Amino acid sequence: MLVATDPTTAARLLPDLPAPRMRALTTYYHAAPEAPLREPVLLLDGDRRELVANTVVVSNAAPTYAPPGRHLIATSVAGPAVPEPVVRAELARLYGRPTADWTHLTTVELPYALPAADPPQGNLRKPVALGDRRYVAGDHRDSPSIQGALASGWRAAGAVLRDLRAHHADGE
Repeated sequence: MLVATDPTTAARLLPDLPAPRMRALTTYYHAAPEAPLREPVLLLDGDRRELVANTVVVSNAAPTYAPPGRHLIATSVAGPAVPEPVVRAELARLYGRPTADWTHLTTVELPYALPAADPPQGNLRKPVALGDRRYVAGDHRDSPSIQGALASGWRAAGAVLRDLRAHHADGE
């Protein structure tokens, strides 16, 4: 059995698997008449003020995500929502341009978005093979991110294949 899901559901399906503490993530969506960047890149706060986790002009990578003449910007904040004007002020600083003509479209709050990864972070990777032909994948088995979910899925698939080969070689 392979369980590839969020950590809370995985812990419910596999009772001997502890559920990690979870962290909130809030994403703010804005529309702008001009893209604050031309490149399809994820912008991080190099000054480490730690309000904005990242921001991206989504329509630079996917132009159909915004109507002609507009640009879609997505900004993630680690933790619960903060007032949108505070986020917009940080975006003006990060992008180095005014944001007064941006339209706030919506704010999406995910109170259980990511597994907590408290310092030190040297032991984020957890086993994906649990024994008895049970496997688990998700960002709670690796780094708390899409990359971590993909990496754990890759590791779980490898574990399943190794076990299938071993069982086949044993004549099972």
